[in-house]
Amino acid sequence: MQVKIAGFAALAVACAPSFALAVEESTSENIGPWEIEATYKADKFDRCAVSRKLDNEIVARFIRTDDAMTFMLESPNWKLERGKQYPVKMSLGPQSWDTEVAAEANSVSIGVDQKKFETGLRNANALNVVAAGATINVPLDKSRVALERLDNCVAKNERAAETNPFVAPVRQP
Repeated sequence: MQVKIAGFAALAVACAPSFALAVEESTSENIGPWEIEATYKADKFDRCAVSRKLDNEIVARFIRTDDAMTFMLESPNWKLERGKQYPVKMSLGPQSWDTEVAAEANSVSIGVDQKKFETGLRNANALNVVAAGATINVPLDKSRVALERLDNCVAKNERAAETNPFVAPVRQP
């Protein structure tokens, strides 16, 4: 297990009147092609994520907080219009649907709010995201184990802070 300092939280700069910076810290480990990571902001649990690198410097990431899961694709090569919704067709095995992804400068994301979608992620061989200019194929090998570990990561890290407020939580991905 390795500890990485991921950087400074931009939200702290935007919200804090004294412009104090909060350090974002994370721990990670690998499960097959997936890297699982627990992230803390100012010693408080923030989120867990599993990610894997794809072709063309694209990273696929599933982010889970205590109340939601988000799927994100990002690439340093993309130049997207921040705040724009891009239409895509998503497919998991025989299941497919049209939806929109929310854009940032070099990433897109969508909430995983359907149990059917989350179950499909655990059972399908690949997730295909068909956009206007290309199809992005996300292989889902070892995704069942990685997504179970993602759920466990959130449960363990949230519970660690609740058990003893006077002891720093054990940071577990």
